Amino acid sequence: MGTEPTVRIKFLEEYEELFNEDWRNIVFYGGRGSGKSQHVALALILRGRQKKLRILCTRELQNTIADSVHKLLSDIINNYGFTDYEITDKVIRNALTGTEFFFKGLRHNATEVKSTEGIDIAWVEEAQSISEASLKVLIPTVRKPGSQLIYTFNRMNELDPVYVRYCKTERARTYVRKVNYDVLERAGLFPAELREEMEADKRTSLDLYAHVWLGEPIAQSDTAILSRTAILEAMQRKVDDEGAIEVGVDVARMGDDRTVFKMRKGLKETKTKTYTKLRTTEVCDKLELFVDHDKTVLIKIDDTGVGGGVTDEMIVRGYSVMPLNFGAAASDPDKYPNLISEAWFYLASIIDTIQIEMNDDLLMELSTRQWKMDSKGRRGVESKADYKKRGFRSPDNADALIMCFYNNAPAPIDDYEEDDWDSITGGLLDESF
Repeated sequence: MGTEPTVRIKFLEEYEELFNEDWRNIVFYGGRGSGKSQHVALALILRGRQKKLRILCTRELQNTIADSVHKLLSDIINNYGFTDYEITDKVIRNALTGTEFFFKGLRHNATEVKSTEGIDIAWVEEAQSISEASLKVLIPTVRKPGSQLIYTFNRMNELDPVYVRYCKTERARTYVRKVNYDVLERAGLFPAELREEMEADKRTSLDLYAHVWLGEPIAQSDTAILSRTAILEAMQRKVDDEGAIEVGVDVARMGDDRTVFKMRKGLKETKTKTYTKLRTTEVCDKLELFVDHDKTVLIKIDDTGVGGGVTDEMIVRGYSVMPLNFGAAASDPDKYPNLISEAWFYLASIIDTIQIEMNDDLLMELSTRQWKMDSKGRRGVESKADYKKRGFRSPDNADALIMCFYNNAPAPIDDYEEDDWDSITGGLLDESF
């Protein structure tokens, strides 16, 4: 009796959690050309060869089988020569394990979906279009012990229901990852044809490029401080690195907040590092390595809360430190209610001249922070608490970048006597933002 030929499968590590059965929810979102659908389809086909699974492939609207992922699954099965699968025009079955893929739209089949029993995995493709009503039908339907829901989508709006439910708030046993075309690019798998389309969109409209290829929502709020187009231009701009080296440090406070270091030379961001769950002394040790022990580098530290300890320790170690308290008064109090507002609008005023790293998290944080007018007619950035209430995580990358480039700041502190600390800071460390 012969044996099946060996099949070599390339599966990117970014998608390996698709084989982790401990997750209740698995969410992949981002732009076109990232391989989301292909990897989910391949993972489900492989899992279906190992044991019997009942897999619902669904989306909000599905008028015919052609609207589903049926063809994608069929193409993968045929391309790899998986002869244990039988493909019909309505279902796909594995003859050895009994795995079955079936396909239904949610909006017009709510009653039918609700009555479906024994679903092991529900894959929701184009999930940005799923309504809250459809989610309320689907989620309790997939109730078998150990069952999973897998979502793939490219965001349409800031408040797409599936994005709000899974990406803007932490949820138990939920894996969320943003993926863009760079995951295929790094693996040498990004097709030349898609690259041509991507480059054309980038030339035509950076907003279109951000939505289609970077997975950003279509529209920005009218009260956003920085335009997405200006940020993307700064991420693609090339400037020389003439000028002094300065570093911005945002120190993590708790939970999932991150400690972020950002360095610039002149108008060019040159380096960044991100850490979590570090003690004060560990932050200082990492920071010394980040600046290569160069004590002439100006280090600007968010001095609010636990950042004060980092300020103190770095000064003791002999570094040139500029403590910044975002809740302190602005240098121009007639225009801005506090320093953080002034710092954000200062970055907005120079965004057309600087070069910053291409980074999805940074793009999101810079483009989603909003402002409002106070009773004195001053422009004030929304508080970090209000920003997080809207469902975003702490904007640590943005805050570090803002400090890195901010210039309207007090003179740096090289050394001090402990008794003189209040006079140096003007008591600002007692305030919080």
